[in-house]
Amino acid sequence: MSRRKILSVIAALGCTAFFLALAMRNVDFAQLCGVFARARWRWLPAIVFITLFADIGLRALRWRILLSQAVRAPLGELYRLSAIGLAVNNVLFARLGEILRAVLAAQRLRVPLATALASVAVERALDVAALLTLFVSASALLPGLAADSVRRGAALLLVVVVAVLVFLILAERSLEPGGFAERRLRSWRKLHEVVTHLALGAAVLRRPQALIPVAALSLGLWAVDAAVYWLGAFAFGLQGFIDYPRSILVLSWAGAGAALPAAPGAIGTFESVVKTIVVRLGASAPEAFAYAVFLHMCGYILVTGMGLIFLYRVGLSVGSIKDFVGRIKA
Repeated sequence: MSRRKILSVIAALGCTAFFLALAMRNVDFAQLCGVFARARWRWLPAIVFITLFADIGLRALRWRILLSQAVRAPLGELYRLSAIGLAVNNVLFARLGEILRAVLAAQRLRVPLATALASVAVERALDVAALLTLFVSASALLPGLAADSVRRGAALLLVVVVAVLVFLILAERSLEPGGFAERRLRSWRKLHEVVTHLALGAAVLRRPQALIPVAALSLGLWAVDAAVYWLGAFAFGLQGFIDYPRSILVLSWAGAGAALPAAPGAIGTFESVVKTIVVRLGASAPEAFAYAVFLHMCGYILVTGMGLIFLYRVGLSVGSIKDFVGRIKA
């Protein structure tokens, strides 16, 4: 491992330790145990179903549409690859799971690697757009919970992300020799190549029969994930503080926290960000911390466990991933 990577890992682990310490402030261990002892575990099966089947199933459906111009992919295969990608993101640094599932898709579905990578990149842009849309909508319904500057910033970022997606969807001719975008990117060959691949990945969305379901699935995916946060509030008796619109706000903050440098799986940052917003909604520090740990561990253990099982079934281990990706890309 290079010195730069070692320093990045040390910095990420340092951030994890810092945010975990921040999350555990004002949390008495005896009170925390009492919160878990009073939890209503009857809500757990619904949370497990949404986490393992609804969330990943919607991801697989959306990915199938994005790849539809290149291949008619089996939904079960895309489900397994999506689970593998999420699991590897939870155990390795640098979000290597996204690259791995694209590499596996290229190999197992016999599509160009560039096509698979572009579909994954377009997915991420769609996720950002969908989550920002839900956040802006929920914060408009609940004025005062999010600062005006935060809401305006989110709305501006949403406009930027949507504009980028629209450009990629419509950019094919513009990127051809002599086209508007090609002339401006001509001096940056690598950037031109990347944008061209992304445009090819987004081209399928020029068809309304693809764009409409993909947009609906993207919004539905995060709306379903917000339901997990809402059900978690019932499990810990926090439904008086966290209704469904507020669960969208909590989910949005958790998503933002995942962008902070930390150990794989956003350990520490997730707990700190979720606890902070839930305390602001009116819960006590032990209740908010228990709620955050419960939600995080449900998603982490379930998805990581299932994804690693699928990983081993395709003949890979966590230790062999980097070599495998390197061989395929070469």
